[in-house]
Amino acid sequence: MKKMKHILFSISVLSILFSCTKQIDFTADQIQEKIVVNSLFTEDSLWNAHISHSRSVLDNSPHNFLDNATVSVFDESNNLVTTLDHVSDGFYQSSSATPIANETYRLEVDAPGYSSVSASNAIPTQVPIVNVDTVSSFNSEGDPILLVSMNFTDPPGVSNYYMIEMQYIYDMSQWGWGEDEERGRLEISCSDPNIETVNSFSFLGEDNAYNYLLLKDDQFDGQNYTLEFYVINWAEFKDEDLEGEIRLMNTSEEFYNYRKSYEIYENAINNPFSQPVQVFSNIVGGMGVFAGGTLNVWPVIF
Repeated sequence: MKKMKHILFSISVLSILFSCTKQIDFTADQIQEKIVVNSLFTEDSLWNAHISHSRSVLDNSPHNFLDNATVSVFDESNNLVTTLDHVSDGFYQSSSATPIANETYRLEVDAPGYSSVSASNAIPTQVPIVNVDTVSSFNSEGDPILLVSMNFTDPPGVSNYYMIEMQYIYDMSQWGWGEDEERGRLEISCSDPNIETVNSFSFLGEDNAYNYLLLKDDQFDGQNYTLEFYVINWAEFKDEDLEGEIRLMNTSEEFYNYRKSYEIYENAINNPFSQPVQVFSNIVGGMGVFAGGTLNVWPVIF
């Protein structure tokens, strides 16, 4: 009798499982590929953009960049500023034109077989670094670290969004490897209450490590602000004959929202219990980001 009940129960479970199976039909709108734009523009560099396309569930192509797009930039009076040329692998660049601060620009991208996309954004006001102090010290494990205190004055009466990172610079020419330089980010640690923690990770025993810091001025609008952090892996670089930079970028709100949502998305990819994350986009008709920023650099000698 117990065996018969077990069989009947198993049949019931299988019936429920099979009754829950549903074939999902994809409509043309659901699998239609869209243009994807990634472009951060600053006043000290040429116009740059990476153009690709979204992938449908049926797409098995080895790459998704577009090398046949028309990428145009217009000013707020609708005058053509420049057309970007394809360089390689979906990367486009202007030949000589550069953005101007406090100017609103519109990007338009057309490509055969895709709906046109556009986006508008502006470069915010530059925020200079007032002063930087650095002190060599040691962490709790006795490893060398570099304490950094960076001071800047936040513009009053307007929302500002910042991205801060520290880079090392290898001069390749000193090794006879050409005239190029190689750059890389230094892992830093920061406990300032105003920074976003969406992009934190563990590194050399530190749980609050970052490749870059994101913060907004909600709590220090118009103030002279000091941000403190330290370089975790300073031991790798302190005896090298290297140069470095502390980079303070005042970004548009759109770029800030894009970076923040992208980091949340990256954290959710391998977590089966996380909620779906929508990466911020300001591209009309497509996906991605077109956003401005002003960069201020403070040199550091290792």
